[in-house]
Amino acid sequence: MSGFWIRIDPVGHVAGSVYASAVGDLAEDAHKEFTPKVADRRREASEGYRHERVERAEWQRRARPCLLGECRHYGGRTVQDVPLTEGAA
Repeated sequence: MSGFWIRIDPVGHVAGSVYASAVGDLAEDAHKEFTPKVADRRREASEGYRHERVERAEWQRRARPCLLGECRHYGGRTVQDVPLTEGAA
C-alpha cells in the first residue's frame, strides 16, 4: 500500500497527512487516526471533513502547500508565532 491519506476540511484545506501504509486501506481508518473519538468523527463527517488517499504527485500538488501554510484557503493569511506576555495563560 503506497501513498498518503490526507485530511481535508470543509473548505478544501488539507489539514493533515499520514502514510497510507501506517493507517490502512479505508477512509474510516484514516479518520480514526486523525480523530480517535467516535462522537468527534460523526460531528466532523456532518461538517464536511473528508479523507482521501493520494499518491505522491497529488500530495505535492494539494497537501504540501496547505501543510506549509502557502495555500489560499483562508484568505492567504498564514499563522505567525506571537510572543506571549508575562501573565498570559
